[in-house]
Amino acid sequence: MEFGARRARGIDSSIEASKYAFIGGCIGTSNTYAGKKYNIPVLGTMAHSLVTEEKDEYEAFLGYAKANPNNCVFLVDTYDTLRSGLLNAIKVADNYLKPNNLPFKGIRIDSGDLAYLSKESRKILDEAGYKDTTICLSNGLDEYTIKDLISQGACFNSLGVGDNIAASCERVGGVYKLVAKEENNTISPRMKVSDNPIKTTTPGFKKVIRFYDKETGFARGDLIALNDEAINLDSYTLTHSTETWKKTTLTNYTIKELQVPIFKDGQRVYNIPSLKDSQDYCQKEYESFYPEITRLLNPHEYYVDLSDKLRNLKHNMILEFKGEEII
Repeated sequence: MEFGARRARGIDSSIEASKYAFIGGCIGTSNTYAGKKYNIPVLGTMAHSLVTEEKDEYEAFLGYAKANPNNCVFLVDTYDTLRSGLLNAIKVADNYLKPNNLPFKGIRIDSGDLAYLSKESRKILDEAGYKDTTICLSNGLDEYTIKDLISQGACFNSLGVGDNIAASCERVGGVYKLVAKEENNTISPRMKVSDNPIKTTTPGFKKVIRFYDKETGFARGDLIALNDEAINLDSYTLTHSTETWKKTTLTNYTIKELQVPIFKDGQRVYNIPSLKDSQDYCQKEYESFYPEITRLLNPHEYYVDLSDKLRNLKHNMILEFKGEEII
């Protein structure tokens, strides 16, 4: 679940974070406005404020249970997870939920040693007869801490991830630069040249092709080519973007052009998919990459190559700018 609204940099940012978190695979959001706007499932648990506003933790849980009788997920770490919060949650379940045939849906742990506390909580819940009660974990989670929780055998059914989705410390380094200009019905390439190779843009009107292995369905690499280039369907050699002696020759593949027209002649020609369709597409494409490529630690490098024609265009435009002989 995406829990990042309070960490996001502004209202619009929080809403868009919920949208793209859902597309990226989250099952829902705590942001009620984003849920209404984009039809994203709204999910969450009680807040610490609902516990601390009452003088007694048991009474706080009981009041929450009466207000949410079919969706009781108690936040048990406000004071002491194992010696207070969990025991009071079980007490409310015994005294109110069970006698009224209401479900004890779950608990959430938001601080402390999540692996240890979750395993101990699972034991206590099971011993109390609540084997179907779920455990949600939160508190500064990211892909690395989640992987670590799994490796430690933490017991959980769901995760709430906030700031590392809605306000990540890192950002994608990208800018817009002019790469082509239409002159007299002809596309003329343009580029920015810099002493910094990263800031030297790739010119021309381009397309992106992805190669898929016919036998496994896995993606083998991407090719950035000029828009009017024809791609060989029998064999293609991809070259490493900087270490050009590294090459891989592909055979027995299918190709797909990744870009599709959105606007043409000022009119939208694209049918915008539902958010759920976008999520399904994202998951399908993610699963088309080899596990060695998507692993967190030392992932295998995925080839993204320029076509020979595009590479030569870029190289010659740099030589032309510097007044050197074009190859």
